[in-house]
Amino acid sequence: MKSGWSEVPLSKVADLRPNKREVRQSATDEMLVSFVPMDCLNAGDRNLASHETRSLTEVYKSYTYFRDGDILLAKITPCFENGKLGVARELKNGIGFGSSEFFVIRPGREILSDYIYYYLHQERFRDAGKQVMTGAVGHKRVPREFLKAHSIPLPPPEEQRRIVAVLDEAFEGLERAHANTKANVQASQELFECELATVFKGIELHAERRCLGDAATEFGRGRSRHRPRNDPRLYGGEVPFIQTGDVRNCDGYILDYSQTYNNQGIAQSKLWPEGTVCITIAANIAETGILGFDACFPDSVIGMVCDRQVTFPEYVEFMLRYFAADLKAQGKGSAQDNINLGTFERSPLPFPPLEQQHQVVNRLRLISNEIVALRKGFNSNLSDFDDLRQSLLQRAFAGELT
Repeated sequence: MKSGWSEVPLSKVADLRPNKREVRQSATDEMLVSFVPMDCLNAGDRNLASHETRSLTEVYKSYTYFRDGDILLAKITPCFENGKLGVARELKNGIGFGSSEFFVIRPGREILSDYIYYYLHQERFRDAGKQVMTGAVGHKRVPREFLKAHSIPLPPPEEQRRIVAVLDEAFEGLERAHANTKANVQASQELFECELATVFKGIELHAERRCLGDAATEFGRGRSRHRPRNDPRLYGGEVPFIQTGDVRNCDGYILDYSQTYNNQGIAQSKLWPEGTVCITIAANIAETGILGFDACFPDSVIGMVCDRQVTFPEYVEFMLRYFAADLKAQGKGSAQDNINLGTFERSPLPFPPLEQQHQVVNRLRLISNEIVALRKGFNSNLSDFDDLRQSLLQRAFAGELT
């Protein structure tokens, strides 16, 4: 810590339990005040705003009180771990009420709201809080005693203002870089979709049409006979078990998985070969991907092993991306949107000669590969941005930025 700074418990420089009775000195029962539900707390969005208002009578007894300039910090898992906090701004009549699942931290004269906000934004602070959470699994909370006793560096007010200004400028720059990277990914995706539409609109006019089953040596739903499906005795082996989320999150090729079957799991399922085109028919409708390895999957996924005399996996996967919107529309209206084998039996699709299919794939693959590379770079940048943010915060509260 920088020479000349002190370190004090948060409770020494902030009120951690503002008394709502003070509202009665300046407000009437009919006065409108801001109402702030938990979902108004957003990680990374400092200024807390809510357009919902209620009368003081409606909220006084049952909700947590705060006012302009107070910091709200989620205390329940997983909101606390995700860094949900904010500074109350522009409240109706300067007064707010909201969820009992956040702490209210009211800065004293020696410390700035924005300085406390940035301090609480640190992962090291959240990691310390997670270690002392109490309560049942899924409903754990950070105890108030943790906040009261937690020490915070206390530089003079002018240094606090400099720290906030430096962090504001740095974080704004990171946000601009993040937005630019995201825009590049979006622009590339739009270019791909335009090219995809151009290609297949031309093919639709002249190509022979077949149902998927007529272009396959094997076509059908995955299999998972055992009940319950989540029986742990089925899992933990060496054979990948692909689920709808794995298909949704792939970039054309399914190369990752989060679950595996053992011999007992394989015995009640079906092993599909590498190169199988997977199509989701429930939960995430008409998402597609090509298996990069032999794998099993449940009956919420259709598998297609291509007849190489007619077509090949890359063409089918690109084609299904183009027709995904039409397929999804056919699954609307049930209690849970879904499609089935019958959907494909009623949906003949264009299969031009193999040479033309290869031309289509080569044309689309160039853009698709660029999007995959940009998306990977974007995700890497997100991680780098987060690391840089935390590094800046750590340096700020060690006194290395002023």
